Amino acid sequence: MNTALGVLTFVFFLLSLSKSQDYEDEKPAAPPPEVESCNGIFLSYDFNSRTKLYPRVKNATAQAWAFNATATILNTGTLELKAWKMFIGFQHEEILVGAGGAVLIDGDDFPAPVGNGSYFSGSPLADLKTAIDTAGDLSQIQVQIQISGTQFGVKPPGIPMPKTIRLVNDGYTCPAPRRRVKKSVYVCCVRNPKFKVAKTTKTKFLPRQKGDLTIAYDVIQAYENNYLAQVTMENKSPLGRLDHWNLTWEWMRGEFISTMRGAYTRKIEYAECIYGVAGKYYGGMDFSMVMNCQKRPVIADLPLERANDTKVGKLPFCCRNGSLLPPIMDPSKSKSVFQLQVFKIPPDLNRTALYPPEKWKITGVLNPDYKCGPPIRVDPTEFPDPSGLEAISTAIATWQIVCNITRPTKRNSRCCVSFSAYYNDSVIPCNTCACGCDDDDKCNPAAQAMFLPAEALLVPFENRIQKSIAWAKIKHLHIPKPLPCGDNCGVSINWHVNSDYKSGWTARITLFNWEEIVFENWFTAIQMKKAYRGYENVYSFNGTLIPGLNNTIFFQGLKGLNFLVGKTNGSSPRNDPKVPGKQQSVISFTKGKTPGIKLAKGDGFPSRVFFNGEECSLPTQFPIGNGNRCHVHLVEVILLILVTLLLLQNHHGQVVLFLIKPKEPKIVAQPVSMAGFKLEVFPAVELNITLGILVTVDNRNYGSFKYRNTTAYISYRGDVVAEAPIRDDTIPARGKHNISTTVNLIPDKLVKNPYFLVDAVVTGVLNFTSTTTLHGKVSLFKLLKMKGTSFCTCNISIFVLPKTVDSVCKAKFTL
Repeated sequence: MNTALGVLTFVFFLLSLSKSQDYEDEKPAAPPPEVESCNGIFLSYDFNSRTKLYPRVKNATAQAWAFNATATILNTGTLELKAWKMFIGFQHEEILVGAGGAVLIDGDDFPAPVGNGSYFSGSPLADLKTAIDTAGDLSQIQVQIQISGTQFGVKPPGIPMPKTIRLVNDGYTCPAPRRRVKKSVYVCCVRNPKFKVAKTTKTKFLPRQKGDLTIAYDVIQAYENNYLAQVTMENKSPLGRLDHWNLTWEWMRGEFISTMRGAYTRKIEYAECIYGVAGKYYGGMDFSMVMNCQKRPVIADLPLERANDTKVGKLPFCCRNGSLLPPIMDPSKSKSVFQLQVFKIPPDLNRTALYPPEKWKITGVLNPDYKCGPPIRVDPTEFPDPSGLEAISTAIATWQIVCNITRPTKRNSRCCVSFSAYYNDSVIPCNTCACGCDDDDKCNPAAQAMFLPAEALLVPFENRIQKSIAWAKIKHLHIPKPLPCGDNCGVSINWHVNSDYKSGWTARITLFNWEEIVFENWFTAIQMKKAYRGYENVYSFNGTLIPGLNNTIFFQGLKGLNFLVGKTNGSSPRNDPKVPGKQQSVISFTKGKTPGIKLAKGDGFPSRVFFNGEECSLPTQFPIGNGNRCHVHLVEVILLILVTLLLLQNHHGQVVLFLIKPKEPKIVAQPVSMAGFKLEVFPAVELNITLGILVTVDNRNYGSFKYRNTTAYISYRGDVVAEAPIRDDTIPARGKHNISTTVNLIPDKLVKNPYFLVDAVVTGVLNFTSTTTLHGKVSLFKLLKMKGTSFCTCNISIFVLPKTVDSVCKAKFTL
């Protein structure tokens, strides 16, 4: 008998070791004495136990442990705590697998990585009453969160404790937490006496909160075992948007959806009801008629053609095909409504047992990411009386869910931007893996994207590889091995600084849709730090300034042009690459309100770009310009010194040098008229352009200049495509003079140039160069006459869509 008892004792000893407690068991900590003196909200975190997990590794920092802990929130004050929110600063790469009595505020599913800390809110007990109002009933004044999960890296006998705990409700302040024993920390959070509550009508519920997207869950009819709820989503953000939205939540108490109006579930599923608790309680129900029994249903909007369906439609603001537009575009389309009949299961079988679903999430197609908070009980929503009387009806109960837009992390965008400029031949493409990299075995995700020629923007990435390699060889640029990965973005945007002149500048924005879907009622928005105030006009879009939103300019398509079509096959599908859908416009800016702006140093490029609410990935550099650099050659300096020494040998030479030293005239291109413009691509290429040129010459010299008849030559990419006669005339001393002429471009030479179609159709701009040489005589005070020559070069840009022209001229005068 004694032997058997000894063996049994030894077995129990081994079982106790198998629990893998890496430290001696401690008795449950008694309530800290500080709780007695806490007049506010008392928080505590008690570490209970942990167990070593597989695989067992030698590296202590990589060893996984299963742990259990309890977080407690106790209202010891005199004010009710509504919608409590607690932060626990986990710091050991914790992964939560359960949190009884609470939910994660960001709506993440378990297992949830919380190594940087996490926010918790109450479910089902979200409000903590006071001990005074409940006679000290702990079930109403206290919540305990039973936390279970996995953590890494604390070697025994160390105990993995959070860095901090605190209450995050408005109006409360929390000091640093204190540790009473090794496994327990606590803090007393008190009301901030300086906190001022916004003046609102005093009710028993919290006031409604503001956010980018607000969702109201209204119970409008209640019965013993079911209720009718209405869900209203409102887009409050000027840049927020949802297309083909999908809404999900999690039923916490076994509910299921019987019927719906204004929306539907992506999956008609009732097996979980038949084999679950609902099937036992509702034994006589035909579940084949039930809409959805999933714990996490996926809900979508009905198409527009079902709006007048008497069975599933006939609701205001329903059936928009999942579109929620910004209020700035159309306030009537920034709201969406649907209804659902919800059945409950025991023990919630009474009219007042109403609980909203938790863990709300909403997504769209190429739209921003929304993070939704927990449902918070607010004042019941008021509705106009459906009979038309001047009366209102209220919901039985209302919860509000607030969702806010989050900025995409690196390589997690859905759209990207490329930069280019008139002063640089190369395009700075979208960043490598801007929208993620799925397969990087054959490419380098860390390499910088290679510069491209302009025509490469119109072909898919897989067809750009050879172009980028050839361009790098021409420009003597580095070619990484392996080559960089693509951007993998569904939408790309090119921002091109098109021209820069004395009083203003222009840019061109081009949208490329590489998706198969069509973007209806699309919009894009840009934020300009320095150039915003100089915005003048956009020619092919509608443009709106939003001064209160970080200097944002909002663009959307014109009526009838608000569709950004998807990519299509090329003219020869077997040989030609896919062609993206494209929209393009020129934007003009003035310099009067933005003095000192420097385009080539980045002032002409946006700091943030959005497409349909999604923030796009921007390049990390700007195109570098050589046009503004001044080059001084050593040979010229030496010659200038020698000539100066020779002329300074006598006084007469000094006077002549001082008087006749020529100054370069200022040449200002006046708004160039376009007398005629015709461009047809089909069935045959036909082009006719007639330009009216007017140039004002400001002669800053003391001598007049009389020039002979001459001819100006206009070139396009090295080919002379036009000639313009200039009649003899005189430019007066210290005066201004206008030179005007009419130029007819030679169509045959122009359209035969291999770059013509790319410039005219893809980039939307034709760049010409005019050169003029004027030979004549300089007359100084009518006493001294000598021969002189003026060389003038003008860069002329013709914008195809707005049919406008910009010119920048430079001149040099020699004797």
